[in-house]
Amino acid sequence: MSNTGRTKKLASFNCDQKMWEQFIARCKKKGTTATATLTRFIELYLDGSLDDLDTIVGNEDEDKRLESLEQKTEEITAQMKQFAEAIIKIQNYLNNQPKRRNKSYNNSYYQGQTQRIQPLTEEGLASRLGVNVETIREQRINLPPPLFVGWCKGKDRAGLGWEFNPNTGLYHPAS
Repeated sequence: MSNTGRTKKLASFNCDQKMWEQFIARCKKKGTTATATLTRFIELYLDGSLDDLDTIVGNEDEDKRLESLEQKTEEITAQMKQFAEAIIKIQNYLNNQPKRRNKSYNNSYYQGQTQRIQPLTEEGLASRLGVNVETIREQRINLPPPLFVGWCKGKDRAGLGWEFNPNTGLYHPAS
């Protein structure tokens, strides 16, 4: 009859078949059983006699983690090296570009003169404000002139307001 009863627990666990067969063979060679050996192991583990076993098992996992971390660190280092080389190439390229010089007119007529913004057609204003011609027309018709100027200022990348001149049919910068 089995030794299991009310005070005993039948335990089962998964184990590699080859490892289990080797374990059984070693137990037989030592003149014991797998049950007796595992029970003794559990007793020693519980009373702390095998505390170094935790560090051995933990070290295997830790070694794998360290190896994985080292590999990832090497990969990141290689990528950083590639980025650094790319940045250096870009810097060298930019540093070797010919310097652009500001063109200044020596003609005294142009010195001190501000460039005047030319009047625009409805199509030209629509393009400048990034809207379509119909939107320009709707806003001009529906808004009073001061509000239309303000609406244009909000759309114009230079912040200019525009007024419609019915005599010329063109839009002029608001003064």
